[in-house]
Amino acid sequence: MTTRVPHRTTPDITSFVAQVRARLSDLSEEEREELVGGLEADLVDHLADPTSRTDLGDPAAYAAELRLAAGLPEHASRRVRPRVPRPPTIERLLDESRDRFDRVVGARAWARATWDVVRELSPAWWVARAWIAVTLADVLAGSHEPLTVVPSLGHPVVGPGLLAVAVALSVLVGLDRLWPGSGRRRHVSGRLVTLTTNVGLVVAMLSFNVPWPGYLAGNRAEAQAFDGYRAGFNAGARSEQRPGLQLDDEPVTNVFAYDAEGLPLEGVQLFDQDGDPLAVAPGASRGQGPERWVPCPVYDAGNELFNVFPLDQAQLRSGRCAPETAGRSAPLPPLVQARPVPVGPTVP
Repeated sequence: MTTRVPHRTTPDITSFVAQVRARLSDLSEEEREELVGGLEADLVDHLADPTSRTDLGDPAAYAAELRLAAGLPEHASRRVRPRVPRPPTIERLLDESRDRFDRVVGARAWARATWDVVRELSPAWWVARAWIAVTLADVLAGSHEPLTVVPSLGHPVVGPGLLAVAVALSVLVGLDRLWPGSGRRRHVSGRLVTLTTNVGLVVAMLSFNVPWPGYLAGNRAEAQAFDGYRAGFNAGARSEQRPGLQLDDEPVTNVFAYDAEGLPLEGVQLFDQDGDPLAVAPGASRGQGPERWVPCPVYDAGNELFNVFPLDQAQLRSGRCAPETAGRSAPLPPLVQARPVPVGPTVP
C-alpha cells in the first residue's frame, strides 16, 4: 500500500501569504503585488508535489528573501512616514557660507593674496579678542578711568593678571586646543559659540569711548560743535554717575583742612549734615601715565576710609591704591599756612 504525503490546505497557504504581505507593509501596493501577487498559486503547485517539502517555513524570513532578491531595503520597525522636506540645518548653512566665501575669494588673485595675509595675522586677532573682553569687563565695572592699553579693573594687579589669562585662553581656542575651537571639524555648537563671541566682541569694541582721530574730518566746524556737545554730555553724565567729592565737575582726590589760626590739620574726618562721610571716590586720580597719583585710604578694621584727610597718595600708572601698594607718601599741603580767620560772633 502506498502512503500519501499530507499536503497543506489552501487556508494554511492563505495565512502564510497574508503574513508575508504584512511584513511588506512598508512597500507600495504595486511593489507588494509584484512580489507576492502569484505567491499563493505557486505555493499550492509546489506543495502538490508529493516529493516537495511540506513545511512552509517562517513568513518573516521568506519576506526578507523576497526583499533581498528584489534589491529592496530591510523592513522598517514601523510604517515609514512620508518624508517632509526639512529646512537646511545650521551646520549646513555654516558650511555653505564658508564654501561661498572660499569661492568668492578664490576667484580673484588679489583676494587670495589678501586672505592669505589675514590668516597669517590670526594670532594678532586672538590677542585683540582677549583685550576687548577684559576691557569690556573694565568698562562695565566702572568708568572711573580712561581707556588704557592694559585694563586695570581698579587694581594694579587684577587687570594685567586677568588680561594674561584671557590672552592664553584665546590663543588656545585659536589653536583649536580648547573648546569651542574653530573650523569645520568642530561641533556646530562650538562653531556658533566662536562666531557669536567674535561678532559680539567686535560690536562691543565699537562702543568704547575712544577718541578716534579724523572723525567728522570733512567739516571742522561740525566736528568742533560735536566735540562741545559730547564734552557737555559726558560731563553731565559723569556728574550724575561718578561717586565721591567733585569740584567744577572734576574729581577731588584730597582735602586739606586748616584751623582758625591757619595751621594745617591732620586726621580730619568730614561728614555732611546727615552724618554721611564726605569722601573722595576710591578710583579718583589726577595726572596720566607716570604722573598719575591716586589717594590711599585709611584702614580701620579692614574698612577703607576715604573721608579722613589728608589722605596718603601713591604714584600708579593704573588701578587704585591697595594695602600692599608700595611707595605711599603723605602729600604736602598746598599752603604752608592759611589766612587766620576769626571764630565766634563777629560784627560786620
